[in-house]
Amino acid sequence: MPKIILMTITYIVSLILTFASYFITINGQSTLEISNRFPVMFAPINISYMIWIVIYILLAYWLVMNFKKTSIKQTVLFSNVCILQALSILFWHYEFFIIFFCSSVILVLYLFFLYNTYSFTNNSLTGRLPFSLYFAWSTFMMLTNASFILTSYGWHGFGLSNPLWAVILLTIGTAIALHIRYHHFDIVYPSVFIWAFIGIVLHNGLDELLVTTAALFLCGVLIVGILFVKKKPVYRD
Repeated sequence: MPKIILMTITYIVSLILTFASYFITINGQSTLEISNRFPVMFAPINISYMIWIVIYILLAYWLVMNFKKTSIKQTVLFSNVCILQALSILFWHYEFFIIFFCSSVILVLYLFFLYNTYSFTNNSLTGRLPFSLYFAWSTFMMLTNASFILTSYGWHGFGLSNPLWAVILLTIGTAIALHIRYHHFDIVYPSVFIWAFIGIVLHNGLDELLVTTAALFLCGVLIVGILFVKKKPVYRD
């Protein structure tokens, strides 16, 4: 019973703060209002953030179906993830950007640990799949947030242009997604990056042809990776 209560409360708090941050103002501003203040090319169109709806629906399903099945480790990790998600939103809205980014990195690490509590063979709605989706989106957002924060502090990119840095981040994201695809037999993770990259294409359009072309090309690379990148699995208990 304590496990159920802890996971449910932290999930609800995280859910409320995540969606509230997009539709109401916290500290006088919404999440997207802060983001739109900075001219960042490595950022998706606003509609891309609707993926949060899918993530939280799948997390709710996982939570209901696993009330009596979660281990202590999974309970602690899940609760910490929800708490970090809620805290990171507050840090963002109160513009504690450095603390916010550190919490985002820790969030991704906790999600990776939670993701790894499942074998690749348990890639179901009650197993790894919800966390694969959440882990991928949080990884992408960590890269995006790094770009936002550096821009907010007036970083000049070692003399490299903004489009070139966007292409570098796209390449890093693709490398991470293909790594997970290959080593963890996961097609959901790179699929989320395809969704995010399409959002970047729609965000930049024809105004930034280099970024748009690179994003489309790397979407193709990820599709090829999903279809053809395979590795003989090593089974775990």
